[in-house]
Amino acid sequence: MADEMTFGSAGALLVRKLIQARKERGLSLEEVTVETRIKKDHLEKIEAGNLTFLPAAYVYAFLKEYAGAVGVDDSELLERCRDELSIPSDLKVRQEATEEEEERGSQKGERLSGMFSAVTSSSGGKISPVTLVGGAVFIVLVLLIVAFFTFSGSQGIKGTAPQAESEPAVTPEEAQQEVEIMVPDSVVLADTDTLSGNVPGEASELAVKQEDWAKDVSFLPESSTSPYQKVLIVRVIKDLSWVKIVADDGDREYPGGQFGEGDVLRYEAKEKFWVNIGRPPLVELYLNGEKVPPMSKRTIVLGEESPSPAL
Repeated sequence: MADEMTFGSAGALLVRKLIQARKERGLSLEEVTVETRIKKDHLEKIEAGNLTFLPAAYVYAFLKEYAGAVGVDDSELLERCRDELSIPSDLKVRQEATEEEEERGSQKGERLSGMFSAVTSSSGGKISPVTLVGGAVFIVLVLLIVAFFTFSGSQGIKGTAPQAESEPAVTPEEAQQEVEIMVPDSVVLADTDTLSGNVPGEASELAVKQEDWAKDVSFLPESSTSPYQKVLIVRVIKDLSWVKIVADDGDREYPGGQFGEGDVLRYEAKEKFWVNIGRPPLVELYLNGEKVPPMSKRTIVLGEESPSPAL
């Protein structure tokens, strides 16, 4: 078993405790499968020490669900396994976000301090009235220029709208090809033109399309002939959160990462999604245009008859 363990002593110890707890409860692997909805062959691989048969995030979810089913309540050991798998905890995400904000604030303060020092040094340590007036005039000019270009840009967009209607429509198949060429097997940021409104009747049928952020997002499959008939939209509504998605039991694994407020992500699957969200209260999920109820756990499976805890 030790030769097949892939993430250190914590994984080996946890597997031994799972096997011991299952046997003490008199449970067979078939009974654990019914309880956890984890496939029997997956349980057999875990107990044999093979922790590489699926992506690390999947394996960790299996271990956690298995532990809950057989009564292994060892949060410290589970966290050690999480660390060895390099899956960030909620606390780590918050710490990294805080450090990033502090670094940006420090850099901004240094720039302002440098500008102030340059002005005061040129006038013998004092800011003259002429400098103050000149600075105020400069700020007013900048604001006027920004307002002018903002207004001009909005007018230009309105003026070009009729021309956009006369351009040839992009078929769902062409749009799918463009997406695959640009970002094959990766997370698709759903605010691009290639993902907007190519499904007939989508805008009128889905209530979510009435919201401003969703108007240019495609919530449904690109076509009825596409093999990927499940579409998952993930929207970060506040702060930062870890997002990791695996489609169809590992057939299609999307890269995980930290995403910020306002990010909208689009994923495709043939049958179902395994979803891991670091901070569920800060994220909204939509499956084929229907909003998924708030998550009570960080990992769930979507695309089956109803959302279920991750296997």
